[in-house]
Amino acid sequence: MEKCYRIVYQSFDKSDPEKVIEEKTLLEDALTIPTNCLDVSMGLENQIKLIQSAQDAILSGKFEGLYEGGCSCPKCQGKMVKDGTHTSTLHDVLTDHKVKIQRVKCKDCCYEPPSTIRTLLNTTQTGDLKKIQATLGANFTFRESEKVLELFSCGSRRVNNHDRVKQVTEAVGNKLGEINEAEKELIAAPEAEELIVNVDGGHIKTTEDKRSMEAMTSVVYDPKAVCTNSKDTRNYLSSKNCAASVKDDDQKQIISGTIIAALKQGLTEKTHVTALCDGAENCWNVVESLRPLCGSMTCILDWFHLAMKLENISLPEKLKSKLLRIKWHLWRGNIDKALTRLDELILEAKQEKHIERIKKFAIYINNNKDRIVNYEERKEAGLVFTSNLAESTVESLINRRCKGQQHMRWSREGLNPILQLRAAISSNNDWTKKWKDAVLNTL
Repeated sequence: MEKCYRIVYQSFDKSDPEKVIEEKTLLEDALTIPTNCLDVSMGLENQIKLIQSAQDAILSGKFEGLYEGGCSCPKCQGKMVKDGTHTSTLHDVLTDHKVKIQRVKCKDCCYEPPSTIRTLLNTTQTGDLKKIQATLGANFTFRESEKVLELFSCGSRRVNNHDRVKQVTEAVGNKLGEINEAEKELIAAPEAEELIVNVDGGHIKTTEDKRSMEAMTSVVYDPKAVCTNSKDTRNYLSSKNCAASVKDDDQKQIISGTIIAALKQGLTEKTHVTALCDGAENCWNVVESLRPLCGSMTCILDWFHLAMKLENISLPEKLKSKLLRIKWHLWRGNIDKALTRLDELILEAKQEKHIERIKKFAIYINNNKDRIVNYEERKEAGLVFTSNLAESTVESLINRRCKGQQHMRWSREGLNPILQLRAAISSNNDWTKKWKDAVLNTL
């Protein structure tokens, strides 16, 4: 005896489940004993065939009753009569379908209601497919996204070409930005005693006249959300909210996004905000937008950026050695001593380019002296003093997607929707909650 299986589709009356209206076989095959990992399942191609057959049957059932039941004309109330059929294409995540839809026409005024997938739904793609295309487009290049979709669909599909992925990604990302702006008044989150805010920026090669443009990001989290992995070797955040923007709009979008992120994390008029930035004025502008909304604020020049800036100054070995000793004073918050040592180093330097580099760093310290703290004390007290925990925000939101290939050039209009998507994906449940609204609003 050769044992086989049969997968059957049935439609039935809900009031009488035993009454089968339609029945058809979707897939039949032999049940063979697996010999290796290649034949243990029904195989991806058969799985897609099964989904194809099941979807064809379900779609046929969904649309066959669209204009049945003696419907009347919505314009003149005249009688609607059948007028042939339309066959439309519908694209789902793994399959493409030809859907037959009944055409009807008013006998009196000749009005014809929509009878194609596009006119009925304003799109030929399902929401799930758009969600996946937008997610892939936010995380990979559009051509890479096309290849991933081809891999799982077992072949090339026109709906998954890189240009379509680009269109969907930009449309969904733009709508996501609008949804984020509109939700400010609706946010309700548990009150937070303290919040940490990191604001940073990254430069992206542009298609515009300038060599680069700056994309800004922010991440907001409650220090209680800092967790340690099972091996106690690395900290991570269990909850955070992010914002990003590359718009040339006087920082309106990044400021608004940062405020929304803070409100989602529990910002109130009693919350103490600890803000860490790299010292750039545009970053502090974003931070200052939170001051009227919180109880108190501590602004700290991020130790990670301060130390890196010091390390990256190119000087002869003797001068560099003395420069690095200044880090000892900065680590302990001794700003005046650090500035005195820098002045001495300027006098010792011989070449103009070395003098300029030291002066530039001295100006940086002087401009941010009110935000330089005793980092050693904060570390010993278990308080935040550096953005290293959130430093991956710039890497994950900007660099990983936008600088992966040297030939990449971006426009603000093309990059900003991707940043909105990546910020939502990186935030606590944002993308999960919003993707349906974002997809529907693109129609």
